[in-house]
Amino acid sequence: MKTIGFSIDKLPEEFRDVIPEYIFQSRKLISIVHNIADIALELNENTFDRNYTNDNALYGLRLTRYLPNKNDQELAFGEHQDYLGFTLLQNDNVPGLEVNMNGKWFRVDPKANSLLLIGGEFIEKWTNNYWISIKHRVARIEQLRYSIVFLSGLDLNTRIETLPCKSCTLTKSKYFTITVHEHLKQKQMATLHY
Repeated sequence: MKTIGFSIDKLPEEFRDVIPEYIFQSRKLISIVHNIADIALELNENTFDRNYTNDNALYGLRLTRYLPNKNDQELAFGEHQDYLGFTLLQNDNVPGLEVNMNGKWFRVDPKANSLLLIGGEFIEKWTNNYWISIKHRVARIEQLRYSIVFLSGLDLNTRIETLPCKSCTLTKSKYFTITVHEHLKQKQMATLHY
């Protein structure tokens, strides 16, 4: 797997062993999630994993610090969907994460020693909305909050198209086939304001 703009040497010394090990363990866990997804969707073995484990696959690791809100700011981090595959989210047991279901926001209470799994937009596109990418945000917080976000990614040339699972093909595909690179470029363009 490749990283963008990442070098072990640029990390503070106390993180140089911890971060690569965290990434390695996160990749192993995501691989297990992919195997479960293959079984759940009745797909051939390694359907998901083969797209995420080749040498050109990308991933992201974000160490995030949310400061307490001041001046009545409503959100610490705005509403969004993750762009890629599955996301592993670990936080420090400080509440703030909210998910949107049917237009209504619900608080996700943190659990000690646990990870939260979120499906990104590629999961939604691959399953033709059988599995959805949930909108989420970090609401107003009153104390410092930390989280670790591991985003599983793909080779930029991977084609995102409806998978051949029974549940995914019950209706006509809602999405055009697109490469990862094209999808990310569209997302980048959508965030630019002129």
